[in-house]
Amino acid sequence: MVSDKFVGGMSFYHSDGMVAAWKQAKRFAGRAGRIASLPDVIDARLSTKPGAAPWESYFTTTSAEYVGIGRNGKKTLIVAHGIGPMSTLDGIVAAYRYQFDDRERNIKGGRITEQVFRDLEDGKYGEVSVVDLESYCKRHKYPFIQILRASEAITDPVINARYGILAGQYVKAHAEYARQWHRERALTNPENRYGTPVDVFDSYLDRRRNQHLRDGSSGSDPFITSVGCSTAVYWSDEWKIDNGLAVANLLSVGGLRTTSFEGNEGLINEVGIHSWYDGTRLVATRTMDKLRKIHAGVDAHEILHKHWQDFFRPVAKPSEIDFVHLTKIGNKLFTLYPKVGDGMDSYDPEFLVTEAVPVRGPDSFTTTIGGYYGFFKYGEKEVKAIAPPHANAYLFTGEPTFLSEDHHIIPIKFYKVEVDISRRLIKASKIANDFDTLMKYVK
Repeated sequence: MVSDKFVGGMSFYHSDGMVAAWKQAKRFAGRAGRIASLPDVIDARLSTKPGAAPWESYFTTTSAEYVGIGRNGKKTLIVAHGIGPMSTLDGIVAAYRYQFDDRERNIKGGRITEQVFRDLEDGKYGEVSVVDLESYCKRHKYPFIQILRASEAITDPVINARYGILAGQYVKAHAEYARQWHRERALTNPENRYGTPVDVFDSYLDRRRNQHLRDGSSGSDPFITSVGCSTAVYWSDEWKIDNGLAVANLLSVGGLRTTSFEGNEGLINEVGIHSWYDGTRLVATRTMDKLRKIHAGVDAHEILHKHWQDFFRPVAKPSEIDFVHLTKIGNKLFTLYPKVGDGMDSYDPEFLVTEAVPVRGPDSFTTTIGGYYGFFKYGEKEVKAIAPPHANAYLFTGEPTFLSEDHHIIPIKFYKVEVDISRRLIKASKIANDFDTLMKYVK
């Protein structure tokens, strides 16, 4: 359980998105605390090292970026940290309404009025960073797309605006960690998993090793970050801002990730803008002090799987089971909540299996209705059609493999089971919406 004396930030992710995550984060913060801005996350990263939660996850923040026509008549980018029209949940929802009300999803990002944008530019909300967007887009060959070296990032106006006052210190720290990573990578070689001709693969290994030795050397200039703007095309001369409006988005920062690009490998993170449909992970802290650490938070599914004994509830009118899908939690078998139609499984455990006897039958199942863009979907009647006599349950024992024409095949076992139908587990979604229960299981 979280102590009242807990110092630091707590992560809050919710599958229902921004509103649900914000409400839980705000409850944790209370009146004396806050939801973290991007500079807060940078503070936490500088107080820790890669491997700790601040470095390893993405975070949505209360920093926001606005793009509109400035008082000089030019496209202008403004960054505000924890202040401004998107510093509250109502303001966030109002801005993003322009995006989520568009059922055809042609509108990218949120919007504020031109007058509010001018108020930001004039400093009426507080101190902000203002960047001449037209000049910035001439600074790089591929602005808002390309990955930057440390020397480029440390002088980049948008990087400095987004990261805030500690941008330079953070870039230097990230660069040093990247050098260490390159030195470690130089000592290992990947396997030739795809049967590339030996001479070609050896040439690749030489290039790879040389790059890691170069970028791992003292004082090197490694690639470290990208300036993202996934919901807009700021760099395009043809991109127009709606009359009377300005683009408005929260800012998010990604965790460290290894990536390959243009013949290079790098330890990279992206700092970019948050779309309404992106996953939301906020950080809340109970004080106004600097953020020194971030707890990774809790996951309702993990809580349910680790502490399932705590989440049984009596069933008022039990009904006998018919043909059920099984799942394993530790060494126990459970039935799954029935799924809806010929769709994906629910993955929510429901009843405890008290006895399970294997029944010989087919050892694989092939879907007949087809998936959808690779999602594993099937109808329970399909499985029942191949089930041996007396079997009343099935368990998938591996992962689905994609077949041609959008079908899948998966290993399967059949069972004759007895089930305790007098009590069922609550769903993980109910735990996810219960703030007090979530906090009870924080370690």
